[in-house]
Amino acid sequence: MKKRLYLAILTVILCISISGCGNNNNKDSNDENISGNNTEAPKDDENNKDNENNTDNGNNEEDKNNGDNTTKEPSSATTPSIDENQGSEVTETIEPKAGKLTAKQQYSDAYREVKFLGLKQYKSLKGDNYTDKAKKNKKFLVLFLSIRNTGNEKDYINPNYITAKVDGKDIEHTFLVNEPFNYPTIFTNIEAGSTIGGFIVWEVPKNWKKFEMEYSAWKNINGLTLTAEFTPKDLSNPLIYNASNFQ
Repeated sequence: MKKRLYLAILTVILCISISGCGNNNNKDSNDENISGNNTEAPKDDENNKDNENNTDNGNNEEDKNNGDNTTKEPSSATTPSIDENQGSEVTETIEPKAGKLTAKQQYSDAYREVKFLGLKQYKSLKGDNYTDKAKKNKKFLVLFLSIRNTGNEKDYINPNYITAKVDGKDIEHTFLVNEPFNYPTIFTNIEAGSTIGGFIVWEVPKNWKKFEMEYSAWKNINGLTLTAEFTPKDLSNPLIYNASNFQ
């Protein structure tokens, strides 16, 4: 009987001991879990920190790139304007001007000197082999001029740039086979620094009152349009042509 009682008490004690051990093990396990969680938490924090750092670095790199892009792209305030005319040839504006020649006054500027030498009218002009004859009720009106080229380039007296009027009506200049007073035609080249003498001729009514002429070829050089106006009172004989007089 005592033996059984002893065994029962021993059994109870063992059970209590085993239960206590189990609680301790559970406590230890919980402690370990808690401890494990506590030790792993910093790792998570570090990972989060690393992620944050990576994110920050990424943002910083993006910001840096954005900053670089910002510095590379000029703002509209500093963008240089494009000149549409840049690279194109710059042309000088030539101011138009008028010059006047009379029987008593020559015309001159930086490029030329023009002198009146004479004004002669003919019903006919006879040569060795041919006679120039004006039409009925017409006469040849011959203007004698000298022109000196004081510019630096060759000048050509162009017949296409001469216009004229007689008593308000337009007329065209013509030509002569013979050379009045031995003068050649004025339509020729004038070398720089040289002087020429020559004539221009029109066929006009025999009772003309007023003759007007305009030469506009010099517009492209210095804007000059040269005009001249004559009446029968200006009729005069020129000197006989001598080339040495125009050297």
